[in-house]
Amino acid sequence: MRTRLVRIACLFASAASAAVAVLGLASSPALAEEKPGPAQQGEKPSSAAPAEGPKADAAAPPGGAKAAAPKASAAAPRAGAKKAPEPPPLPPAPARVWLIAPSPKGPWTMRIDNEGERPMRIPADVRLLRFEIDTLNKRTKKTTRCAAPAGLKPSGFPERRALLLAPGQSYVEHFDPRLLCFGKDEAALAGGAVVRTWYGWGPPPKWSRKAPSPPFAAESTDDPPAFAPAPGLAAPTVVLSYGLPRKEAAADGAGSAEPPSAADHEAQPSADGAAQPPADKTPPQPPADKTAQPPADKPIQVAAGALGEPIVDANAPRLELTSEPWSDAASPRSIVVRVSAKNAGRRPMTVAIRSRMLAFLVVGPNGTTACEASRPTGAIPRDMFRTLKPGASVDLSLLLREVCPDNTFAREGLYQVRATLHANEPGTGLGLDAYTAIVRAKSSTLLRVKSAPEPFYAAAPRAVPTPKPEEGEAPEPEDSERP
Repeated sequence: MRTRLVRIACLFASAASAAVAVLGLASSPALAEEKPGPAQQGEKPSSAAPAEGPKADAAAPPGGAKAAAPKASAAAPRAGAKKAPEPPPLPPAPARVWLIAPSPKGPWTMRIDNEGERPMRIPADVRLLRFEIDTLNKRTKKTTRCAAPAGLKPSGFPERRALLLAPGQSYVEHFDPRLLCFGKDEAALAGGAVVRTWYGWGPPPKWSRKAPSPPFAAESTDDPPAFAPAPGLAAPTVVLSYGLPRKEAAADGAGSAEPPSAADHEAQPSADGAAQPPADKTPPQPPADKTAQPPADKPIQVAAGALGEPIVDANAPRLELTSEPWSDAASPRSIVVRVSAKNAGRRPMTVAIRSRMLAFLVVGPNGTTACEASRPTGAIPRDMFRTLKPGASVDLSLLLREVCPDNTFAREGLYQVRATLHANEPGTGLGLDAYTAIVRAKSSTLLRVKSAPEPFYAAAPRAVPTPKPEEGEAPEPEDSERP
């Protein structure tokens, strides 16, 4: 019985050793190819371990350890190599843009400050501004976007307007907001409107991983740069006031006849001679025709009344002259002004109205120019005299280049044009009693010229010391820098 138990134990031991050998062969490809013999099955597992060493060498690739060594050495640097540390990001450009808008209709002021410790380079050009205006008027569109047109706005960085600002210096320029909010967009310039301002060019889209590319609204002059370049700069949001500027409010409180209207308002020139209309509230009128009768909006007949006062005939025929509120021209050759003469009386009139009878007073960047009308000839044929019924009107269109001097519109920018009609043909030679008078337009026409022989700016930009916060206003331009 004891002998049987011993044999059974030996069988279990040999079976266990065989199982261990099979597991070893399965884990090693080299050993799996060679079948173990009966002698190996009788050995203990501890004696089979040393035999695996030389057989494992048979599984090595061709070339042996010499071929495997280069791969190991080549892989070692990759595993242990470290990436070079990325340079720290540059700080943002220390440039700040301010928009000072004391009244809805202008003039406004743009100011760019260098608040850093290193100099910077900027494009000193007000035409790079653009506005987003939220209005409260339900009749107008909710958001109005104002910007210079393609023909007037620089397509790239204006090298002539490059300005280097030292730390603590600023660039200041006065401008008329109607240069950007032109035509129907002018209605957005009202009290209570919220104005968001952007200066320069737009930033790259959010999904783009590329670094910003020029042109820049502010960039460093150092190499390597001291701060990151900025494609554009955002100004603080402002809300337009309902009141008038202090100068106009003082004039109104002193007993002026009436406050200046939006059409009659003339903007101040910019700090460096930008193409803006001068701030001449009462421009000189063109010389009146000596042969024509004095201007009269309403005919007055002097008679002996109860108190000796003159009697005014409110029903007598009279002309009213109106012109279009704005005109946008690509060049001086295409400037057209449209004028309408209306019989505002209650009785018909006989009158001769021709385009050559129109005179214009032009207030622009180069000063004030008078475009005179033709003198009366006394030789107008009968068919050119017309009868205007009450409320009837005559429309006239005229190329200003034909009646104004050649250098009147030599610069790009804004112009104020006021028309005057010299109805100076009485028709006495034809036996007519025609209406004659000098009639001035109620409002002026705002004209914008996109391209001209002379540039928008007449002088190079100039840096000024940054105004202190307590001063509240930008310094006025010097007389030498005015156009």
